[in-house]
Amino acid sequence: MNSIRLELDGWEKSITFSACHILPGHEKCGRMHGHNYAIHLRIEGEPKGKGVVYDFVPIKTKLKEIAERFDHGVLIPAGSENVNIKEDEVLFEIEEDRYIFPKTDSIIMDLERTTAEYLAKYILEKIIEEMRFPDNIKAVEIGVDESRGQGAWARRELDE
Repeated sequence: MNSIRLELDGWEKSITFSACHILPGHEKCGRMHGHNYAIHLRIEGEPKGKGVVYDFVPIKTKLKEIAERFDHGVLIPAGSENVNIKEDEVLFEIEEDRYIFPKTDSIIMDLERTTAEYLAKYILEKIIEEMRFPDNIKAVEIGVDESRGQGAWARRELDE
């Protein structure tokens, strides 16, 4: 049987978050700025049991939980040479600019940068790790839009 693809549109299903970030080295985005993000999902697999590839309810719940973790926070790339994480604050230095954020407002991510591309890959890994998909699922894709119609996708084959 050919694979079937399930899709969730983050805008339509309210799988969204608002956050700010900084992209060192980028002319315009090197300044602190924010986006209203949406997380999208595609799952490829074969139906089993009652003809269902995967139940939408648990995956929507998990995606909303992930979006909530990021909502109204400062996305901090812990792997960036510009970031210094201290006990109760985060220091982000870019040339002559120096940003100090309370750790409680910081979403510290094991990333080098907080671009849509890196966020899509990061969320994809979290979903795969936290959902533990059954063997009928062949691939998972995550899309992260930083505004409607503008985003990045990451895909992982699960039968590797």
